[in-house]
Amino acid sequence: MQDKELILIGTVHRDPGGAEKLLKILTKARPVAVAVEVSPYGLFYRRRNGRRLLRRLMRTVKRLAEDLQVFWQRWGQIHAIRTQIQLPFEYRIALSYCRDTDATLSCVDSSTWSKRWIDNHWYHLLSRENLEALLTESPKDQKQEVSRDYKMAALLLRSQDEPLVPVFAKTWSADLHWQQREADLARLLEGLYNRVDTGRLAYVGGWQHLLGPNAGGTLYERLKHLQPRRVLLDGGLI
Repeated sequence: MQDKELILIGTVHRDPGGAEKLLKILTKARPVAVAVEVSPYGLFYRRRNGRRLLRRLMRTVKRLAEDLQVFWQRWGQIHAIRTQIQLPFEYRIALSYCRDTDATLSCVDSSTWSKRWIDNHWYHLLSRENLEALLTESPKDQKQEVSRDYKMAALLLRSQDEPLVPVFAKTWSADLHWQQREADLARLLEGLYNRVDTGRLAYVGGWQHLLGPNAGGTLYERLKHLQPRRVLLDGGLI
C-alpha cells in the first residue's frame, strides 16, 4: 500500500445485510478516516422525527393491510420505506467503527440537497395514497431486489461496453442539482484526503457515485486523479 489510499465503498442503501458487510470491510481495511454519504440535516431530521414518522407509517400500513387483507411483511417496498426514514446503516456502522478505533468520521453529503429531497419526496412517500398503491402491487422480496441491484452495479463497474454506463447514467447526469451534489462531495472528500498523512480514507455511499468513465461527472470521475479503489459492499474488500 502507498502512504495513503482512498477507497470508495459502494452500497445499496436498503440492504438488510449491509451493516454486517460494512463492518467486515472497515475492520479489514482499517481506515484512519471514514466519510459517509449522509448530511448533517439528514441526521438531524431523522433523529428528531424518525420515531414519529415510523409510528405514523406503521399505523397506516397496518390499517391498510387489514382493509386489503394482506400480510404487509411480505412487501419489500414497505421495508424499504422503513429503512429510508431511520438512521442509515452506513452511518451507524461507521460511527461505531470510529468510536472503537479513534478514526475520524465525517458526514459529507449536502444538507441543501438532503432537505430538498426530504421536502419534495417524503410527504408523498408516507402518504396513504402511496402506501395503498404499494400494497395493491405485487410484493417484492427486499433481499432479491438488493441482490439484483448489486449485480447491476458489478456489471456496470466492470463493463467494457462503452455505451452501457453513459446510457444508464443519463437519467441523472443532466440534473444540475445532482451535478452540484457530486461536485460538493468530491471537494469535501479531496479535502479530507489531503489531511490524511498516512493510511486509508474510506468513503461509504451509494454505488452510483462509483460509476465511470463517461458517467456524466460522478464522484469517482471527479476524484480519478487520486487513483481511488472502488469496492462494492456485496463483494467485500479485495
